[in-house]
Formats: sequence, structure tokens, C-alpha cells
Amino acid sequence: AVRFRLLFTTLLLFSTCCEALKMAYIDKLALILVTNRKQLVARSRNKSVFFTPGGKREDGESDSQALLRECKEELIIDLTPETIRPYGVFQAQAFGKPEGTMVRMTCYTSDYSGELQPSAEVEELRWIDSTCPHNDLSVTGIMILEDLKEKGLVD
Repeated sequence: AVRFRLLFTTLLLFSTCCEALKMAYIDKLALILVTNRKQLVARSRNKSVFFTPGGKREDGESDSQALLRECKEELIIDLTPETIRPYGVFQAQAFGKPEGTMVRMTCYTSDYSGELQPSAEVEELRWIDSTCPHNDLSVTGIMILEDLKEKGLVD
């Protein structure tokens, strides 16, 4: 009986551990653009909050390749590949997804050429500072904005 209880307890702990590992992650890349002490954010069509521009990797893409593609698709700009630099990684509950679905946003900075403009998939671009209402942003957006403020990069 003791052996059975020990085996049952071990299986229960293993099962609980496996459930935790199944937590859904959305792995995204984002571009942090700051100009005149304001950060660029984008609102996709039919969405209520602003996000840091970027997106997901396609199969076989490096971070740089995916970021170049996503910025061209969303902002109609060409990043300068040799200027792409890591900024930081932010993780939080994913906006509009079931509880426990986390987004992990790996952020970069970069120079670019072209004129920023919203693509067909983007409803609005906005330059924000730390006075932006938090309910206008995703949780990761709030985290990024607070980090930029803490580093003295935005007002």
C-alpha cells in the first residue's frame, strides 16, 4: 500500500509538472522605435489596443530576417540590417488570448529607411510617451513603455 501511494503521488506530481509545461507561449519579435522621446506603436485593424510593431517568425527565419519582413509588411520601411540591436525580452499574459497564454516578445532597435506609414493590416500608428493611458496598450506594451521611461528614453 505504501509503494502504491508513493507511485500514485509520483505520477500525480509528474502530471502536474507536465501540465505546467504545456502552458501556451506566443513567441514574437518587436521593433522599438523612439524618436523625439516618443515610442512608435501600432493598432491593427479591428483591435482595440496598440502593440509594439513586429510579429512572428516564419519557418527557417532568423530574428533579423523576420523583423525585416514584419517591419516592411506593417510599417512599409526597410530596416538597416547592420544596425539591428537587441533591446530586451518581455513576457506577459497575451492580449485577447485564454488565461495562461503568454507572449514572449524579443525586442530590437534598428535604423531604417523609408517613410513610416501603416500598411493595409495596420489601422493606426501613434507616437506615445509615458502619459499614454495603459488601457490603450497590451500588457507587454505597458512593460516596454515603463522600461523606456525608466531608462530615460521617453518622456
